Amino acid sequence: MMVVLSGVHAFDYGKAKKYTTPLREVSIIATEEGYYPKAISLFQGERLKIYVTGTTSNPSCLMLPEKNIFLSAIKGEISEGIMTFNKAGTYKFYCPTGNIRGRVVVIERQEEMKKRKRKIASKNVVKLWKPKEE
Repeated sequence: MMVVLSGVHAFDYGKAKKYTTPLREVSIIATEEGYYPKAISLFQGERLKIYVTGTTSNPSCLMLPEKNIFLSAIKGEISEGIMTFNKAGTYKFYCPTGNIRGRVVVIERQEEMKKRKRKIASKNVVKLWKPKEE
C-alpha cells in the first residue's frame, strides 16, 4: 500500500502550504480463492484508488455497490477506479461470478472522535441524591 499526498504541508521559505485530500493506492488480485488483500484500511475522508487484475482466465470482477464501482478483473489487464470515503464504517466488495468477498474498513479520524466526545461530555447532567432506606 502506498499513500500519496497531492499537496504537501511544508514550509517553503516561511510560507506554509496546506494538505489536500490524501490518495491511498491499493492493488488487488482476484484469484479463485479470493481477493488479495481481502481487507483495506483507510481513514475517513481519504480517496482510494484501486487497481484490479485477475490470475485466471475465468471471469472475475470487483463490485462495491455503495460507491457504484464495477471493475473487471481480467488476466493480464489492470482495471482502476477511484472513490472517496467520507463516512466511517465497513464497506463490502465482492464478485458474484467467483463468489469471493473483501472489505474496506474506514476508520474515523481521531480529531472527529474528540469533537464528538466533547459534545457528549459538555451536556449538563444533574443527579439527585436520595438517601438509602434501611
